[in-house]
Amino acid sequence: MARHHHRTVIRRDHPRRTLLVRVLLLLAFVLLLLFAYGIGHRSGSISRVPLNDSSDEFRARISELEIRVELDKQALNTLMESLAQSRGVNTELEGELAFYREVMAPEELAEGVRLRVPRFGPTADPLRWRYELVVHQGQPAEARFIGELKLRVVGRVLGQPEALDLADLDERLAGQPLPINFRYFQRFEGELLLPPGFTPERVEVDVALRKPKANRVSAAHDWSEVMVYTL
Repeated sequence: MARHHHRTVIRRDHPRRTLLVRVLLLLAFVLLLLFAYGIGHRSGSISRVPLNDSSDEFRARISELEIRVELDKQALNTLMESLAQSRGVNTELEGELAFYREVMAPEELAEGVRLRVPRFGPTADPLRWRYELVVHQGQPAEARFIGELKLRVVGRVLGQPEALDLADLDERLAGQPLPINFRYFQRFEGELLLPPGFTPERVEVDVALRKPKANRVSAAHDWSEVMVYTL
């Protein structure tokens, strides 16, 4: 039976040197970490954007734009109001021009005094009406027309016929007829108050002239003919 021979190996162990090596490796690792951190911090500092300064600039710019927008809105509103007023003035002027053209229309240039169709417009009070009366000359004349105008509203009260004078329905007239004194035309405007229960059916207008010569002109119109929605 063969015998086995065991070889003995002897190693020298230096605890201090091993500890020193481990410490050096640890320090090298820590230095490496510190070096990497420093490089990263430096790169971040260089590429960092100064947000505070930019934010203030952006805020100032936004505030400026908001002010400009608000000023533009105010200017636009002012312009729209001016245009609306201009349209209203133009509409009024066009209405006046149409009125003068109608008054001086060739078919109306008859001799003497002409009466336009009266106009009555409603108000918030169903018994109160605005009225407009126009009297003008026919053929051009140098003389003035002097006299008086009377108007009556004919209708019914509880089924009974009734005629009411404008001089009694318009409190400003105090029972007096409208005085006529014009060369080209004269327009009367006012409000009358109808009594409760009165239903108008017809309007009668009578003009009595004293100058340039005595003359009388009369006209009658159904209420539906003289009633308008705007006046």
